[in-house]
Amino acid sequence: MVLSNISTAISVLKSSSPMGILAFLQTTGYFILFIVMIFEGPIITYAAAFAASLGVFNIFYIFILSFLGNVVGDLIFFFIGRIGKRYVIDKYVSHWLKEKRIEKIRDYLKNNPGKTIVAIKLTPPLPAPGLILAGASEMSFKIFMIYSSIVSASFSIFLTALGFYSGVAFNTIANNFGYIELIIPGVIILTILVFILVRYLSKKISNRIERI
Repeated sequence: MVLSNISTAISVLKSSSPMGILAFLQTTGYFILFIVMIFEGPIITYAAAFAASLGVFNIFYIFILSFLGNVVGDLIFFFIGRIGKRYVIDKYVSHWLKEKRIEKIRDYLKNNPGKTIVAIKLTPPLPAPGLILAGASEMSFKIFMIYSSIVSASFSIFLTALGFYSGVAFNTIANNFGYIELIIPGVIILTILVFILVRYLSKKISNRIERI
C-alpha cells in the first residue's frame, strides 16, 4: 500500500500535470496531512485550510483531520506517561523541566486537572512533557479526554476558519489585481504570521488560566 502510494506520487510529479497533482493531493494528501498534524497541528491546519479555499482540499475534512490529529497527539503523550510512569519522567521529562516545576505541575494536575490540562496544551513548550506527566499521574482518562477535546476543537475551528477566509481574501485580491504568482509566497508569509499569532495567543490564554 505504501509502495503503491509512493509510485503514484512519482508518476504524478513526473507528469507535471496541474490536474493530476490536484487529484493526488485531494486523495493521498489527506493521509499525509493527518500524520503531519499529529506533530504540528496548528500551522499545518492553517496552511491546509488556506489551500482548501483554493479548491485543493475539502474544508470539512481539514477540520476533522486537525481535530483528530491534535487529540491523537495528546493521547500518544498521555499513554507514554501512563505506561512509562517514573522511568519516562526521569529519562525524558526531566530534560525539559526542572524537578521543582515537575512537582508543581503534578500538584496542579491532582488538585485542578481540567484547568491544568488546558494550560499545558496552550503553553509552549509544555504540551509534550506536560501531557506525559498527566498520563503518569492518577488523572482520570475521561477528564483528560474531555479537556483535550475541548481545546483541540476550539483551536481547530479557529485555525481552519482563519486559514480558509485568509485564502478567500488573498485569492480575491490576487485575481482582481493580477498577482496570481504571489499566492504561494503569500501563503508562506501568512503562515509565519499565524505561527507567531498562535504562540502569542497561547501564552496570553495560558497566563489567564494559571501560571505554571
